[in-house]
Amino acid sequence: MTRTFRGIALAVITPVVLAGVLAGCSDKKDDAGESPSADRPTVEVTAQPQDAQTAQVTAEQVFDNLSDGDWAGAWELWTDTAQSAIAKDAYVDLISTCTTLQGDYVVTGVTPVDDSTATVKWTRTPASGSAASGTNTIKYQKGQWRFEPDATALAAFRQNKCP
Repeated sequence: MTRTFRGIALAVITPVVLAGVLAGCSDKKDDAGESPSADRPTVEVTAQPQDAQTAQVTAEQVFDNLSDGDWAGAWELWTDTAQSAIAKDAYVDLISTCTTLQGDYVVTGVTPVDDSTATVKWTRTPASGSAASGTNTIKYQKGQWRFEPDATALAAFRQNKCP
């Protein structure tokens, strides 16, 4: 009978003790009355530097995305105005048919216009045909550098046409 009593006592007491220990750990506060997670660092999203080098990095990312066929990735780096011209899915569907816009892009220069705008010069070498060059604008919006296709391209995209 002693073994049975000890077994019953352990079966009843163990869950009660464990529940008390676990509850005590989860509600524990330090001396200042703060929870233990209060001393953990907070991660905050910071803005990109507002300089020509970072603008160039954004331009290079856009053109790398275009060269690699990541058209959705390129669209995501556009300005708000450009994104409002055509939905991402419509752009991806359209641009895949625009063979004249496909090829290897290289940024050849970035010139700051002011604190929130830079002009990007680029060249494109298509798989077949002759090389092309052009300029675009990079704008600083909401703490990020964003690419803006030229007005002619945006007008064509609005009409679901290749520029």
